[in-house]
Amino acid sequence: MSLNIFCKPRLLINDKEVAFCKSASFQASEGTLQSFSASITEPDLDNSNLFNQKVEFYLNYGSEDGVPLFRGYIKSFNSRDDSINISAIDPRTVITGNNALPIVIDNQDNYDGVTIVQFLLDIIENEVNMNKTLISTDTLNEMDKPIYMTGVRDAQAPYDIVNGLMKNKRDKDNMLSVHEYYFDIIHGAQNSSLVIRKTKELTGTPDFIYKYNDGIITLNYTERAPPSFAIAQAVDGTNVRAHYGNAPRGNIGIKLDEVYSSRAEAGEAAMAEILLKQKDDKDISMNVSKGHYINLGHIIRIDVQDSNIAGQYRVTSKNISFNGSSVTCSFNMNKKPVKFSDYN
Repeated sequence: MSLNIFCKPRLLINDKEVAFCKSASFQASEGTLQSFSASITEPDLDNSNLFNQKVEFYLNYGSEDGVPLFRGYIKSFNSRDDSINISAIDPRTVITGNNALPIVIDNQDNYDGVTIVQFLLDIIENEVNMNKTLISTDTLNEMDKPIYMTGVRDAQAPYDIVNGLMKNKRDKDNMLSVHEYYFDIIHGAQNSSLVIRKTKELTGTPDFIYKYNDGIITLNYTERAPPSFAIAQAVDGTNVRAHYGNAPRGNIGIKLDEVYSSRAEAGEAAMAEILLKQKDDKDISMNVSKGHYINLGHIIRIDVQDSNIAGQYRVTSKNISFNGSSVTCSFNMNKKPVKFSDYN
């Protein structure tokens, strides 16, 4: 996509526009923090320490209500004779990993009876945003099925604690429609806010429609066999195996990490996970000419003649690159990082 059709990018460091951006790359994927890298020319920044400095990248400045495609903090940089290369992570970096002060939770000082949302609100408002807003909580609302901190004893960065608690959380009230929860970041005009999302139902109204003459540049996909059984462990040490269907593509299994309070609970969780993964039988990659600001989790309908690929899919990752004269955008759908324990 050429600049005169769509793109009028701007890159700001500490609210000051960079003179020239040679190239830039943005990546977002469910379960990971957004990342951004760029090669820039800015004489005023030569010999400057850019570590932890705020960076904002506007893909089409003046549209999208002035909202940046990316906002975050520089985590590494290096200077060359003719350019400066920077790498940045979205604002969740201030509450995760080695970049965040660990929270010590023990028997004497703990958050028993408090939800993970209440915990994050307390930490962010009282220990992170002390002098200025590094990460906003404006969109951090309570979950429809709250997760509690009761019994948690740990010493980690706050985001790592709650992310570990939420990664196995499922909404399985309707076993025919199991949903996951995940963290995301929303970039507003002034700040970027943490949010908890729940996966949408694929059978609902799509957020966007793509066709070969309307948005699709290239489309590739691979098929994979969904799991036919799952194993989960009960607190008494016994394992429960749940089956689904007659495994026409062969027996493929997954093993759940969590330990459940009873064999019945373990069996229900195993079946819920099998049903959830039945929706992820294709890995789809699509280069597009529209929808650069589509969020993770949005539902896309692919309207093509090939009945094997036509249908609705969930956006699970997005990549955007700028080379100084043009922009490329690609989506991955129903494609998530696969752990070794997922498939036996």
